[in-house]
Amino acid sequence: MKIRFTRAELDALTKKSRKAGLSREGYCRRILNGAVVKEAPPADVPMLIREVRRVGYNIDQVLKIANARGLLDVPQLRKALDENWAVEKLISDTYTTAAD
Repeated sequence: MKIRFTRAELDALTKKSRKAGLSREGYCRRILNGAVVKEAPPADVPMLIREVRRVGYNIDQVLKIANARGLLDVPQLRKALDENWAVEKLISDTYTTAAD
């Protein structure tokens, strides 16, 4: 199938696809399938997501040990873990699409 674009339309498509980190074809497919295409995250966002997940994993491990031994303030640790998961979800929702 061939689609013809004016120069301005092709430039706009190219610009939007580059911002999203996709090929023009991939960008068009996602749009046609009803996806909301967001700009690709800056390079440091994936590193930030990994770090938030690492911290969450560490909190979870401490929570399990504290709960098993009856140590520390388990409800406070649970709250910290829940807050960590909320931050991870916020970052992921902001910088990823459903297809990622």
